[in-house]
Amino acid sequence: MEHFDILDKTGTPTGRTAPKGTPLPPSQYYSGTHVYIFNSKNEFLLQQRALHKKFLPGGWDIHCEHTMAGETPIQCATRGLQEELGLTVPESDFRFMKRFLWEADNHFVDVYFLQTDFDITKLILPPNEVIGAKAIPLSEMLQLVENMHYRPVEYRQFILSEIIKQET
Repeated sequence: MEHFDILDKTGTPTGRTAPKGTPLPPSQYYSGTHVYIFNSKNEFLLQQRALHKKFLPGGWDIHCEHTMAGETPIQCATRGLQEELGLTVPESDFRFMKRFLWEADNHFVDVYFLQTDFDITKLILPPNEVIGAKAIPLSEMLQLVENMHYRPVEYRQFILSEIIKQET
């Protein structure tokens, strides 16, 4: 069973861990990463979540990962890309954008942008995690983020502004 570190309100590990999926009381948090992957043509990589997933089953989303116990957010991002897409990317290629605290879901999310010229045909998708991958143009990515009503407004507004800045 996977475990995650329990963090305090400042994002500092408390020294305690919990099994993945454990509900946390107020003032205890876990960590995750979101990676917006795009290529030199400004196409964004989306992955289709497995149908059995609790959150957004069968949905198309950016790369998201829970940070495991003892792992840093950037280690989480690189591990997740390797496990779920077969992409090996050095930590130095990731651009940290912002950390968000989502009180309602008891978690911190570290957002990264990653520019890499991925090849959809060479991705390795474990069917228990990811059942599809596609590249979408900037206009569709902006629309997708705008419609992510399951994510806080502040998050969506920040991502939209940063994606638009990326284009200019």
